[in-house]
Amino acid sequence: MFINQSKKYFGIVGSNQKTVETIYHCLADKISTKIITSLDDITKLNGSLGAIAYVMDYPSEVHSYNLEQIYKDSPHTSLYIISNQISIPLLHHALRLRARDIFKLPLDNKTLDKLSLEVSETTNIECIEHVLLPSRFIPPTEELINHPLENLFDIIEQHFVDGPSLLQVSTSIYLSPSRISHMFKDLCGIGYSQYILCRRLEESEYLLSQENAIITNITFEVGFSNPSHFCRSFKEHIGLTPTAYIKNERGIELSCLYHRYQQLRMELLPVSKVKQNKRRYLANS
Repeated sequence: MFINQSKKYFGIVGSNQKTVETIYHCLADKISTKIITSLDDITKLNGSLGAIAYVMDYPSEVHSYNLEQIYKDSPHTSLYIISNQISIPLLHHALRLRARDIFKLPLDNKTLDKLSLEVSETTNIECIEHVLLPSRFIPPTEELINHPLENLFDIIEQHFVDGPSLLQVSTSIYLSPSRISHMFKDLCGIGYSQYILCRRLEESEYLLSQENAIITNITFEVGFSNPSHFCRSFKEHIGLTPTAYIKNERGIELSCLYHRYQQLRMELLPVSKVKQNKRRYLANS
């Protein structure tokens, strides 16, 4: 008996039609792609959508609502998020919605190839132009869980404000400081001290977004020695001064280091969940 399976498409939807059309033209010669003109059309097209890309300018309540709606209407369809700005709250939200990946605009050729390859390997969408890419520097979740440095990330989470030295952490994970340094860089793509810096900046982003945020207080709360050092580091890696960030001004431009750190955190968050489940299982067994 012959079963007719409808062709699957990579659907692109977003409020900025020009950006949506640009992404469409970039992907159309790589994978079967379709522009979705409104969120209401997703339900109508759901049977023919193998994946959905939501295109946004900056994270906002409206975009959060739209992403929630897409997930509600198409919980089993692969979701990708493409944004001008990637923030830690957005990464958390993406994880909760089980988004497959997040990409930062503008999309370069390497990113487009990576996206099309991932879509072709994880969905039934036809790949018109198959590409081969080297593996990412970000390790898979399984590798992080079973890595000798697994417990180091727990230590950092508990003590990043104090900024423990490699010598201090070496006594807890039974590796020499130099060995930890080399293994950390090989595993994560960034150095140990760089990770500590970015973790402090991540925490400061959260604190600055709270009501009545005071920059001087936050400086010391996240482990910086003085406000000028904090403000300089924040501006260097996030593109805005802390004062401008509090005012929700536009112009965020993440440094390459902080962007890599965010990708790494995207991998570490599910690791934390797996480890928490392991601890619950052992506690109940």
